[in-house]
Amino acid sequence: MNTTDDLFEIKLLVGGTYYPLTIKRQDEAMYREAARRINSMLNRYRDHFPQLNDERYYVMVSLHIAMTNLMWENFNDTMPYKERIEVLSKQLDSLLGNDAAE
Repeated sequence: MNTTDDLFEIKLLVGGTYYPLTIKRQDEAMYREAARRINSMLNRYRDHFPQLNDERYYVMVSLHIAMTNLMWENFNDTMPYKERIEVLSKQLDSLLGNDAAE
């Protein structure tokens, strides 16, 4: 059961700006790690493409994170395997049914 006692405010520094957030206490480490990763990516893009403005850096980081999420979603998509297993199971059932009748 969540209560207001489970929530508290933190200030995350992302890209040189502090963002106040009200979060669950148990999620604090993840939020801080997320901010650290964003800052790390921002710094890498700034070092590699020094001529761009901040908006472009944020877009590049957003695209990077979105692509990573999509790759993990596809990696974890087990539906094609489930469908193939169902087909193979039906084939095995059919074969075993034929073997049992002979």
